[in-house]
Amino acid sequence: MIPWRLRYSGIRDYDAEEMILENANEHILITGPNGAGKSTISFCMGAVLRSSKVEIEGLKSQNISEDETWRAAIHFLFKNEGLSRIDGPLFIEFRLICEQPPKQPIKLRYEVHDGDEMEQLELRQTYRSGDANKNNLSAYKRELQFKYKIHPDLYYLIWYQQEVNQFSVMAPEERFRIFSEMHGIDRIQKDWETSLEIVKEAREAYVIATNQQKQHEFTLSVARNNKDRFKNNQKRIVENGMLFASTTYALQLGAENERKEVEKYIEERKLELEEVDDQAQEFVEKLEEKNSNTQQLQEKQQEVGELLEESKVQSNEQEEKIEEVREEVDTLQSELSTLQEAYSKLPYPEVETRNRLAAANDQVETLTRKEEQLKTLTDKAGHSIEEYRQRQSKLQATIEQWEENSQIHTEIMNRYLSSYQLEKDLADLNHSLQERKQLLEQKQAEHRIFKDELAMLEKNQIESERQQEAIRHMKEQNIKAFTLRHFIKLMDQTPIENERLFDTIKYTIFYDAASCQPINDLYHVSLKKLIPNRVIIDLPNLGLQMQEGLSQKEQNHATRVLWWIEQFFTSEQPTIQKNWLVDTRGTRGPQERNTYILSKRALEERKKFLIRKIEEMQKEIDTLSLQSNEDNETFRVWNADVQKVREAEAFLSLKADQQYRIEQLVQLKTEQIHLVVQKKEYETETKEIWKEKIKQEGVVSVLLEYLAVYEQFGQHSEKIERLQKQQQLLKHLKQELIVLRNKVEAYEDELDRLQDSLRQLQREIIDLKDQAEANQRTKKQIANQLSEKEDERIALSKDETKQKEQLNDLRLLVPELVDQALMEEQLQESKYTLTVKQNQAMVGFENARNEQGIDQNAIENFLTLEQEVLRKEEELHSAKNLLEENEERAIQNEHRLETAIDMQVTKINLLFQQYMGEFQFEGQIKFEKFMDKKTGRSSNYLFMCVKKAIGESLKM
Repeated sequence: MIPWRLRYSGIRDYDAEEMILENANEHILITGPNGAGKSTISFCMGAVLRSSKVEIEGLKSQNISEDETWRAAIHFLFKNEGLSRIDGPLFIEFRLICEQPPKQPIKLRYEVHDGDEMEQLELRQTYRSGDANKNNLSAYKRELQFKYKIHPDLYYLIWYQQEVNQFSVMAPEERFRIFSEMHGIDRIQKDWETSLEIVKEAREAYVIATNQQKQHEFTLSVARNNKDRFKNNQKRIVENGMLFASTTYALQLGAENERKEVEKYIEERKLELEEVDDQAQEFVEKLEEKNSNTQQLQEKQQEVGELLEESKVQSNEQEEKIEEVREEVDTLQSELSTLQEAYSKLPYPEVETRNRLAAANDQVETLTRKEEQLKTLTDKAGHSIEEYRQRQSKLQATIEQWEENSQIHTEIMNRYLSSYQLEKDLADLNHSLQERKQLLEQKQAEHRIFKDELAMLEKNQIESERQQEAIRHMKEQNIKAFTLRHFIKLMDQTPIENERLFDTIKYTIFYDAASCQPINDLYHVSLKKLIPNRVIIDLPNLGLQMQEGLSQKEQNHATRVLWWIEQFFTSEQPTIQKNWLVDTRGTRGPQERNTYILSKRALEERKKFLIRKIEEMQKEIDTLSLQSNEDNETFRVWNADVQKVREAEAFLSLKADQQYRIEQLVQLKTEQIHLVVQKKEYETETKEIWKEKIKQEGVVSVLLEYLAVYEQFGQHSEKIERLQKQQQLLKHLKQELIVLRNKVEAYEDELDRLQDSLRQLQREIIDLKDQAEANQRTKKQIANQLSEKEDERIALSKDETKQKEQLNDLRLLVPELVDQALMEEQLQESKYTLTVKQNQAMVGFENARNEQGIDQNAIENFLTLEQEVLRKEEELHSAKNLLEENEERAIQNEHRLETAIDMQVTKINLLFQQYMGEFQFEGQIKFEKFMDKKTGRSSNYLFMCVKKAIGESLKM
């Protein structure tokens, strides 16, 4: 960007002017006498470029009346060429339009015009103060700096020419003041003086805090004694109160338990008395019942006696009838004695005997046919059994052979579920092997990276890969390059996390050249283009300082780098906000991965972390290698067994055939067993039929003999029939006699039983009367016991009430203590011991409660004072630390001041010597510092010495 033309109007009392500056490669000299307007031209340039060194009010004419409006305009045209060319049209013009109505502030409007023709420029943007679209004056200044690459103070030429003329004749002390203001040394000196005042104040605060601490510690010791006395008093109150409450409660519970036991005993005796009354009533009812039963038994006894006499009469009459029939039977039997003996043995009548004979013959024939059928079935079953036996042998051999082969294949299938599953497991294992291999390679790569990083840390070479790449590239261009860490480090007392603030710039490459060709997207900054406005050795607000052990040249570079970093934390863009780098084009985050490189402590921690991480990763790598070897061996075994598993599956798929053979074998065995059982049944049935047939043949023979007797007996049939009838009658009469005799015996037994029952009832009645008398005695005894226990219950109730009242009185005084005592385990001691302890505890409790001079707020007072003492200790410690920090800061500020003065004096002395040498003079600028012993303050003097090369020197 090359200045090409300047126009202005309404400036002071000058007419509208136009200056043509179109000389790209030459300097433009503006000359003229004082008042010609040389400064005004530079003021116009500064005003249109929004320089902070130009007051717009100074461009206004002093001859304008108060009721007249002031209007002015400045047009500054640039040609977009040269080293600072930007991406834009050929011509760019910046305009300032000023207007101030009467008694109103000045209104400013900045405009930017551009175009490829100098006389055909178009309005690009307008800027006003407080613009709603943020096109304000600050935005205009930022656009100049960052878009158009024009610094507002670039054309600061002779705005302070009067001060320059007076500089040589000033007093040395005043000259130093102007010199310090020009180079920013006054701010450093002010910081140093301020730090001295702060040290003085901090030392006074430390002395005051020390004295206050001693006073508070004495007050705390008094409060501690009061607290201990209060605690002792509270301890006695608690111990005696707890004992008093627990003994009282134990006595109360004891009286209550005894009272409950007595009441329980009374209730039990009352229930027993009720039971006794119930028993008495029951005895009365039972006596009545027994008397009633006695009367019923007597009536029953009389009735049974009458039935017995009647049965005896009937029995005698029956015996007489039997005797008559027996005489007639004896007569007929004597007549038919021989025939009768044979006839009497016949079991059946003649017709029945003939029927039985016919049935027996039929049975013999039927049994003979069945016997022949069963023999046929038995022979058939025998042939079938032999056939089944042969079939079973063949099936058994086949099944056993299959089982032998099945064991081998089953053993394989027990190891693997199926060939599909095995192949799937093989695929999964292969996939796992590949993943583990990739993981192992990844771990090994990370392990190498960590080892390389550890090696770099041990060599103190903390550079990222992209930094190393950039440095190598610079070296190839014969350009010396440095990392930011080479110059800068984090202060020791600064937290490590503060380094995150510089993530966007801490990997910047600084090179010692005017320009370079970057190889990657890291920041590449020319050290020669960094021109700080003061000497900087640290940035305490950012926690940064120079690296130690730098050469003088490297220290100068470090000052430039610190100044460069500081610019990111000003209001002008680019800036670092919330760890992001923000400029007008956009926002960017960290340059590299999340690491710490500026803190020595962080690097030590990183080194320890890397050593630990390398050991852990080596263990992981060893574990992964071992697992990979094991899995490879498993893969080899499984791969070899796949075909075996398929054969086993094919073989075991025929298990249904084996099961079918087993079922056939079982069925054959079942059918064989059935046939054997059936054969045995046939043989048994044949044997039974043979026996039955022999038996029936015997029956036929016997029946034939019976029929022969009937043929002989047919000749005496009438007598025989009469004899048979009488015998039947005799038999019937004897049965009736037996029935009658049984009745007689039953009646006699009933009479005996009734007699026994009567005697038993009499005994029971006597017993009931005795029990009723005993019941009356028990009732009287229980009544006496109830009276005695009632008196005892009343006494225990009074004792219990007394203990409750004492416990309630104590609860009104110390409720929490009583509740705590009641929650503890009850005392298990005798009533006498409890009473003694209760009296002792009551006396101790009252004495402790009424003790004089006890401060109830002693603990709170002590804790408050203790907190105050601790707070004061912290304040004292903080005051001490603050004093030390301020003293250290004062020393640092003094060092900064001396360094800044030395550097600037050396620089300006060199320039002064060169300038004076042009006029054959020897020039020197010296700095001296004097300390006032009375006030303790220092005074700084800047001397200018000039002499002819062959003459005397002049000191100013």
